[in-house]
Amino acid sequence: MTNAAEEPIRVTGDEAKRIKREALGIADRKKHHGRASTAMKSRAKEPGTQQRVYRYRFYPTPSQAEQLGKTFGACRWVYNEGLALRAGAWERHRVSVGFAESCRALTGRRQAPETSWLRDVSSTVLQQSLRHLDGAFTRWWLRRCHQGGCRCR
Repeated sequence: MTNAAEEPIRVTGDEAKRIKREALGIADRKKHHGRASTAMKSRAKEPGTQQRVYRYRFYPTPSQAEQLGKTFGACRWVYNEGLALRAGAWERHRVSVGFAESCRALTGRRQAPETSWLRDVSSTVLQQSLRHLDGAFTRWWLRRCHQGGCRCR
């Protein structure tokens, strides 16, 4: 057990990669190693421009309502599983899991026979659920740091 003043030791480097691969079942990173980086495009609006707001009402057909129900349920499940993966990895192994590792774990879950129902839903919305989770963790961590919870300053 650690003291309140003593911070837990975080596992990094090759040991963290090994734990993620063996204990957590997260695949290693494989793609995009040789791709050249490109500059980001600015999304800033021109000065003096205005934005318009449009409102739409949606009346889904029964089949669309069924697909929406599947999508919302899968998003909720993926968010909760991502949360459990991150929390469990930190509590059991002191390894931090980010968005990229969560996406690789999602890919493994979509291919597993017991969670093959995830293939009925677009992977884009499932990844967006993991982005929302990542943003929540980032905001929580920043709030904790700025309230004096860590020594990052």
